[in-house]
Amino acid sequence: MKTKLGISTCMTAGLVFLLAIVTTFVSSSWVYAMPFVLLVAYVLYKEEDLWLKASALKAVFLVIFLVLVSFLFGFVYDLLDFINFFLQFADINIVDGFGIISFFTNIIDVIGKIFLLILAISAFKGKTVKLPLIDNMINKHLS
Repeated sequence: MKTKLGISTCMTAGLVFLLAIVTTFVSSSWVYAMPFVLLVAYVLYKEEDLWLKASALKAVFLVIFLVLVSFLFGFVYDLLDFINFFLQFADINIVDGFGIISFFTNIIDVIGKIFLLILAISAFKGKTVKLPLIDNMINKHLS
């Protein structure tokens, strides 16, 4: 099936997931996220294929999840700095000596990018990787 742009829905869905990977690589800059945002907006506004719309929404939810996880792990560092500010008067300092927070941040980041790549490859083939929590939410609200 073809989109209104003349390319296949599989190609469009794959591009959405590839642009999601680019967006998560440089999530601190909105300029690099614009192609992703524009393509998702186009798919949701102009296209009628429900599989394509569901794929675009799945990519959006995964990008939001990855950005939130990164934000929350960064918040842990800020919380440690806040606690250390008050503990400095007692000569106590809490540190992440082994880099555990950074380790988990990097692991989740790499797993997320690999997962988005798997979703892109399956979308190029016209297949769907099932994510029960996200799929149920999308199917409930997308019709």
